[in-house]
Formats: sequence, structure tokens, C-alpha cells
Amino acid sequence: MKALIDINILLDVILRREPHFEESRRVIDCCISLVDGYIALHSFATLFYVLHEREHKDIEYCRTVISNFLYLFDVATLNREELLKAINNANFSDLEDSMQHESALSCSVDCIVTRDKDDFSNANIPVFNPEQFLELVKSDRLGM
Repeated sequence: MKALIDINILLDVILRREPHFEESRRVIDCCISLVDGYIALHSFATLFYVLHEREHKDIEYCRTVISNFLYLFDVATLNREELLKAINNANFSDLEDSMQHESALSCSVDCIVTRDKDDFSNANIPVFNPEQFLELVKSDRLGM
């Protein structure tokens, strides 16, 4: 199974945001051992910005966090044509969500994992919240 992990899951873990930390941590753990996890390329820039500018983390900390995620996850990229599709996708009102969606399509993942499922109500692939994703992985492992 291949899954694109939305940045809100990553931030839950990095910032230990409650009440989402434990479930989001389990999603990342699944990507380490059971699932091919992907992060959209543009998410790394957003992650750096949030950690450095909003959370006031020093630059070395931000670089280390991003580098660690690069060891754990594959990167979902967009070419020019795919970026244009994301920009012009009328099914999404938010460009970042549209870019996440297009990134997921570009690397043929099976699903997107996010806490903001409503933002992906018009997605062309399944979208799961962490709880649903963890149940899916569990049932896949058990062959159910």
C-alpha cells in the first residue's frame, strides 16, 4: 500500500499536538514498517516555514526534522503539467490541498491520509483520517 501523508499529520507529531499526537504517530510508524509513505514536495517548504516562523524553532532543528522525514518517506513531486492541473482544478478552493491531491495522483498512491478530510471531498482517490487509515492497515495486515 502507498499513502500520501498530509502535513497536518506530520505537524501533530513534531509539535506533539494533542489530542492528535498518538494517532498521527501511529500513522508515521505504519509508514516506517508497513506502508510506502509519501510526502508532497511542497510540504517540506511549508513544514520548514511553520516550524521556523510560527513555532520559532532554529534553522538547524528545522533542517534535521526535514532530513529525518526524507529518510522515512518518499517524495511526491509535481511536474509543470501536474502543477497546472492543480492550479486549475475547480474541485478545490485551496491550492495547497489541490497540490496535495495532484501529488498523490502523480505517484499513484492508494490514498491520502489527513485530518482534514472535508478539504478533499472531491478527490479522485480515497481519503482517510488517521483512525480510518490505521484500521485499513490493520485489516490489510490480517488479510481481512
